[in-house]
Amino acid sequence: MNFQHLEYFNELAKTQYMAQAAQNLGISQPTLSYAVKKLEEELGVPLFEKSGRNIRLTVYGKSFAEYTQVGVKKILEGERRVMEMAEGSTGKVAIGVAHIVSPSFMPDVIREFRQVNPTSKVDFELQRGLTSELLTKVQDGDLDLALVTKTSKRRISDLELLPLMERHLELVVPAGHELANAGPVSLRVLSKYPFISFSRGNALSNFLQRIFDEHHVQVHQTSVSDDIETMMGLVAIGEGVALLPKSKYHEAPGVVNVPVEEDTSYTLCLVSKEGQQPKAVESMADFLQKFCRDHDLLS
Repeated sequence: MNFQHLEYFNELAKTQYMAQAAQNLGISQPTLSYAVKKLEEELGVPLFEKSGRNIRLTVYGKSFAEYTQVGVKKILEGERRVMEMAEGSTGKVAIGVAHIVSPSFMPDVIREFRQVNPTSKVDFELQRGLTSELLTKVQDGDLDLALVTKTSKRRISDLELLPLMERHLELVVPAGHELANAGPVSLRVLSKYPFISFSRGNALSNFLQRIFDEHHVQVHQTSVSDDIETMMGLVAIGEGVALLPKSKYHEAPGVVNVPVEEDTSYTLCLVSKEGQQPKAVESMADFLQKFCRDHDLLS
């Protein structure tokens, strides 16, 4: 069924006057008559009947018009929506954020995105979780992008991992702690203090265990959390020490960051599914990279 013919039918159904409908549509009366005739042939019923010098809808035409008016409107809305999505001016971007990333990071990104793109109608859905959970959701299509920690060079099937920030861990101790002004310290000193760690499912937990094994470090693990702010709060009240990412987003009163001698570097990656993505997703991925460059977060 010809979509244009449906548009012509709707206009004629509204005016029920051939000359006026043709003028409104910017077409000739024979063209309009042909379109109506083709629809009637396809449906096998008359849609209009003569009423003096004008025409009117038949019972079939009235019923058909109820659906075509809604249908044509929905199709035009869909066409407009798809065009806006192709331009990247609308749509929804679902972003997963690993617990290791500060809760204030994405609000900062989105606030600047709105300032730079004031006419954008893109909506954002943010989810926090463990790296393993977020990777699965990107693979399954439940998330468009994810910010996760990558602590190995292993390739992940069907996913594209773009390095976004290089980070390293530093020892975090309470203010006034005997190591607060010690300068670079060896990880071996951790055996002397209660240690606040990430949960077993956290990517950095496995990363830390590899470092500890490599350098023959044993720690006395006490509290466990995946929330950076909670871990820093526990350090501040003297519950123990922790190895946490050095970042301006991870600063808190009552704690002191102490550099360590060993290599504790890891990469924060932007993850997406391989292949073409909606324009809004591509635009946000590009903006995240630019945000990190502009705010000196790449190293």
